[in-house]
Amino acid sequence: TTLSKIHTFLVNGQINPTFTTKVGQVLHFHALCATVENENTFIVYPEGKHHLHWNDDQAKIVPFYQIGSDGVMYSKPIERNVIVMSGGQREELLLIFDKPGRYVISQQGIQGMQFFGMRGHPHDQILATIVVTEELNDDDKKKEEVVRPTVPIPSMTFTPGYTDEESVQPENIQSSETITFSMGANFDQIPFPQYYINGHSFSSSRSQFHARPNEAREYVLINANHNAHPFHMHVNRFQIKEMGSELSREEYPVLNELLDFDENIWRDTVMVPPNGRARIWVQFKNYTGKTVIHCHFLAHEDTGMMATLFIGKKDWIFQLEEHYQWMVGVGIGICLSCLVMYVSRCCLGRQRNLLKKNNMNDEDDDVLYSAVSLNELKSKAMD
Repeated sequence: TTLSKIHTFLVNGQINPTFTTKVGQVLHFHALCATVENENTFIVYPEGKHHLHWNDDQAKIVPFYQIGSDGVMYSKPIERNVIVMSGGQREELLLIFDKPGRYVISQQGIQGMQFFGMRGHPHDQILATIVVTEELNDDDKKKEEVVRPTVPIPSMTFTPGYTDEESVQPENIQSSETITFSMGANFDQIPFPQYYINGHSFSSSRSQFHARPNEAREYVLINANHNAHPFHMHVNRFQIKEMGSELSREEYPVLNELLDFDENIWRDTVMVPPNGRARIWVQFKNYTGKTVIHCHFLAHEDTGMMATLFIGKKDWIFQLEEHYQWMVGVGIGICLSCLVMYVSRCCLGRQRNLLKKNNMNDEDDDVLYSAVSLNELKSKAMD
């Protein structure tokens, strides 16, 4: 077997489970991408058509509607044909079918986007099957209550998680920071690539980023690798203002769907494209304390792609933390100075003792060879 044939996606812990609905009923999916290190697509085909490209007229794909992302509801549905999800992302989806039959949810078109262009991984596959039965007749309706939408899905309205007035405005941005995702390979540590944020592995004792409550900040997310990184921020959500990738959209057509974003949507996870970037605006709420930002792929965050974000006023501890390198340098300098002074004092003391000893010997010689001493020796010799 090959790598492409053993990477099977499970849905609710099963291989290709079956969902059932009826013509005209609304099927509500709470979709979570829980992959450890991969992304997937969500496309609905009539059974037997999933081998066709979603833009092929013969595919007759079934459109669906997004009504929320990452736990935040929209004010109105957004019609989609394809969505691309990565680890940690959640989507609220509505489907409705006007014909009975069998349909499939397909994973398609992301081969080579992950794992440095490795083709055939993950391979195109069916994620789940949807069986749509005929609408109930009048007799059956008496036996079973069937719920039908009172208005078409495109005309539905919802209470949004954020109002339009809460959207981040350009004049409210306090500052802009760059967050760069990169990779290294120090096999003296572990036999697996290590991942970094701004060149550093995660350390709980170091706060790489700082923000104040109620302020708005811009972060430019840079992905230097040919694999995706789902950026996830705890506590606060953000709006995506720009996305791009250096990869070819002709070679990877699913990029067109990935880069089709709505800048008014609030999220807490965004997939930064391979060899790409994303620009987000964060509106920090009135929460204070230490939290984290990280890549939501488990293998990446567990090998270092995580950083601490402190929200609140910096106290003297953080002032020390910011200047710890300078303070360590000063401390080492003081220690070296003390060592030099100690060695110098020891050397000077030794020299003084030698000089003192030499002086005492000179005094003895003076006594030995003085005129009185010679006369005494002469008297003793005559006796």
